[in-house]
Amino acid sequence: MNVALFIKDFQKGTELSSCLIEHNLNVTFAESIYDLPDHCDVGIIDLDDEKFGNSNFILDLKKQSGIKLIGYMAIIKKGQQDIYKKAGCEIIISKASVLKNITNILSEN
Repeated sequence: MNVALFIKDFQKGTELSSCLIEHNLNVTFAESIYDLPDHCDVGIIDLDDEKFGNSNFILDLKKQSGIKLIGYMAIIKKGQQDIYKKAGCEIIISKASVLKNITNILSEN
């Protein structure tokens, strides 16, 4: 499985990529849709990041790639969560639980 990370937080990106690599997943750090590998299954987005955490970016990414999108944020707010889901982010989890739950979420894919 190929996973694209839309994360600028170096520490969280390193932790998440290490966890995914341990489970034999291919990881790509992406800045835009043009950085996606040829066959990408899932995108993980830091919704707290100004560049990635906006509905326009998510909507464009979903339309152009069709991949499953998983977002995480420090504090999940209902209004924001609804906007992100409407844009195409299928799963939204808290930043604190992303490392604990990401492999389970991906295995359900």
